[in-house]
Amino acid sequence: MKILLLVSPFKSLNPKTYKTELLGVLYLGANLRKHGHEVIIYDLTLESPIKKENGLFLYSVPEDVIKNKIMSFKPDVLGVSCHYASSKQEAYDIFSLTKRIDPDIVTVIGGLFVSVYKTKSVSGCDAIDYGLIGESENSLIDLLSYISSKSPALNSIDGLIYRDGNKIMENSKKNFIKDLDSLPFPARDMVPIEKYMNNNLRLYGLGNRPSLSLLTSRSCPNLCSFCNMWMVHGVGWRFRSVENILAEIDGMVNKYKAEHIYIMDDNFLLRGDRVKQLCEEIIRRKYNIRWNTPNGISVRGIDIELVRLMKRSGCASVCLAIESGSEYIRNTVMKKNTSTDQIIRAVQCFHQEQIPVGGFLILGMPGENEKYFKETVNFINRLPLSFIIASYAIPYPGTKLYSDLINMKIIEDGFQPEIDLLSRPVFETKDFTRSDLIRRKKKLLMSFYLKNIPQIMRELIGGRLYWLTKDDVRRFIHNSLNL
Repeated sequence: MKILLLVSPFKSLNPKTYKTELLGVLYLGANLRKHGHEVIIYDLTLESPIKKENGLFLYSVPEDVIKNKIMSFKPDVLGVSCHYASSKQEAYDIFSLTKRIDPDIVTVIGGLFVSVYKTKSVSGCDAIDYGLIGESENSLIDLLSYISSKSPALNSIDGLIYRDGNKIMENSKKNFIKDLDSLPFPARDMVPIEKYMNNNLRLYGLGNRPSLSLLTSRSCPNLCSFCNMWMVHGVGWRFRSVENILAEIDGMVNKYKAEHIYIMDDNFLLRGDRVKQLCEEIIRRKYNIRWNTPNGISVRGIDIELVRLMKRSGCASVCLAIESGSEYIRNTVMKKNTSTDQIIRAVQCFHQEQIPVGGFLILGMPGENEKYFKETVNFINRLPLSFIIASYAIPYPGTKLYSDLINMKIIEDGFQPEIDLLSRPVFETKDFTRSDLIRRKKKLLMSFYLKNIPQIMRELIGGRLYWLTKDDVRRFIHNSLNL
């Protein structure tokens, strides 16, 4: 069959947004090709964004370009990967356009939006035939088999949303791929990969040289109260073998000439022995790469032996999922299950080996009063961090945070933050107003960076300040002065 996979348009406040290659779509394309299907992947977000009247920037192409792509390829099936609920209308418009061109084209929606909103994602647009929940390499193959031969039955396809007359049916997502080595590597040859590799933006220090992304495992078993990624990959952590990962790295380095690699796992360090083996092999093979961890890593299980191997294998910087300096907020509210001592030991290990380390922080969790916020400020200022990334708590449907806020009558079911609110607080409690949170973030950033001027100067003199870019400085000044 002929399959056209589109990456849905999205809106952003920023006219320059870092875009790595979308591994989920590339895995789908590779697996479809493995099973004998003809596939085209078209990322609509790669061109310069279109400035809209509301001050947002739309990453997309004109409708006639999409129309020409559909009419020239004449797909049997058109799939759209939609990540953001705030951009669902753009995906819906593509499906409506597709049906106007040819009502016989089968339409399928996937992505995080579907995994979170499930049947609502399909019911919102009559032009959608099917939805796929979670990782869908196998489910999509089964759906294509049904479309071509009416087998297997629709109600047996894992994680499928489909129409039965006027009803929208949902098969719950139960099966996740255990043997990740069985999947072909992401189909980077199906997209203009150089546009991802050389886009003149950095991601926590890397990206000024040809850059690609790597996923060595899927999921995370921790179920933090604010995280929704388990809805895509399930709660069971699964990992690729070191040999399989190295085979992909070999292609990234030798075929695509990548020099920087982003390790995008949700829990890269869950098995330290596996990471140590991977680092040892990268060192032995003398790959000329640098790598970092943009999605953050857990502080658990970090020791000096591991950090030294990470450094020797090219680790350029790391982001640690600290989230809060208050043990009460971090463990009782966020369900992080990490101790203050574990955080201190992890930061000290990286600092000792002169690896710049950043800390992810979330402000505005329910129960975070001024006392707990001050604990965060005091704790962060004790740590030899190179930078911090502070964001506001966002209640995504399906998370414990979302249900907690509904039970507390702080938000109503169906709450959905708009894209232009993601840089601002979206709810308040008896312990803080939105203005309080804005003040707290400004205080946290100013306090941390003023205190860390000596360390920043040492890193500058020592040549380790590559993680800091002009955009970082601009954003810091803007956030500090205008929050």
